[in-house]
Amino acid sequence: MTSPSAGPVLPDVPVPEKEPPAGAGRLGPVLGIAHLSWMLPVAASHTLLLALLEQLDDANKTGRYAVLAGAGAVAAMAANIVIGVLSDRTRSRWGRRNPWILCGGLTTAVLGCAVSFTHSFPVLVLLWIGFQIGLNAVVAPLNAVMPDRVAPAHLGKASSWAGIGSLLGMGIGSVAAGLLVAAPVLGLRWIFWIIPVGGLVLMCAAPDRSSAHLPRERFSGRNFARSLVPPRDADLLWAMAGRLLTLLGINLVLVYQLYVLKDYLGMSTENAGSTIALAGVIHVAVSGVAIAVSGPLSDRLGRRKVFIVVSATIGAAAVVPLAATASLWAFFTFVVAAALGFGCFLAVDQAVMAQVLPQAENRARDLGFLNIANTVPTLIAPILAAAMVPAFGYPPLFLLATVIAVAGGLCILPIRRVV
Repeated sequence: MTSPSAGPVLPDVPVPEKEPPAGAGRLGPVLGIAHLSWMLPVAASHTLLLALLEQLDDANKTGRYAVLAGAGAVAAMAANIVIGVLSDRTRSRWGRRNPWILCGGLTTAVLGCAVSFTHSFPVLVLLWIGFQIGLNAVVAPLNAVMPDRVAPAHLGKASSWAGIGSLLGMGIGSVAAGLLVAAPVLGLRWIFWIIPVGGLVLMCAAPDRSSAHLPRERFSGRNFARSLVPPRDADLLWAMAGRLLTLLGINLVLVYQLYVLKDYLGMSTENAGSTIALAGVIHVAVSGVAIAVSGPLSDRLGRRKVFIVVSATIGAAAVVPLAATASLWAFFTFVVAAALGFGCFLAVDQAVMAQVLPQAENRARDLGFLNIANTVPTLIAPILAAAMVPAFGYPPLFLLATVIAVAGGLCILPIRRVV
């Protein structure tokens, strides 16, 4: 992955960083496309995997999904950090990030497609672990592109573009999953090929400058091992905790939409699929408005914290009606309110993450640690659901999601580098 024509190798010399350009320019919409390209199939895959596991073993579907999601989450956390470190050190004519994004996208597409061909649960777990490693070869470098190339004063606008792409990916993915829920094998076979397309668009439409001339530390096992240790930075740790708890509160409900609609509201598979598709459209529309307003407004006000706190509060309140009554109106109330809060969160989340990074030369590495907060919720949510739902039902799980989301919003308050 590292170009043989890399620049001079110097001992213990950090990579010098130039001030990024003043605005996002063409990079903003291209980042939106890149984030859409991986978020769409990943969002769809949650429901499609649930449907596949239901077909393979309905009696053990919740426990099996917990194992599958847990194994994938552990692999994703490790891969995000390791690939982040390697991305920071990569020297090539295409920059530090693009080679990883493209190769990771191709790997993810192949392994994701392979999931549809197996009926063996152990093989499915192994393929999903490989899929998560490939996916994080895309996500870890992609998340570093914005702080690499956008000035702090314009991070809100750039974060909005990335958020809109993620939002559209989630919404379209939910619609696709709803339409394909009765045929999960077909969906899993083709939907992951969207991921490498986003990498190609990024490389061609907004090419990065060469990194081949940049110096870097001489490679050694000790230096590499040291780079895998998280930085001792309070702001980064508070940002990680806030993101983790906020996303966990959301994931406790969103990831289990299919089972909530079928087991809690008593819908058939076909009706649940059409409801998920409609909810996806509503989610995109409401969150899109929230993103379009919140990101530029946060740049204009020069403030980020208030948007995170508001988003967590709205997200927590969204779950209350669903916990109170097992009805369709409560589900759609949750969808609308959660979309509003999530859109506000997406608009400024990446700007916050970019501003808390302590070292410019280790951006992808530090973002890898921050992205643990993206992965851990997908590990914890199925475990909590598998433990709580059989014993207590869904309402206590929803109330727990409310408490966790509020705690996530409060974690942003102690951060010093963000106002």
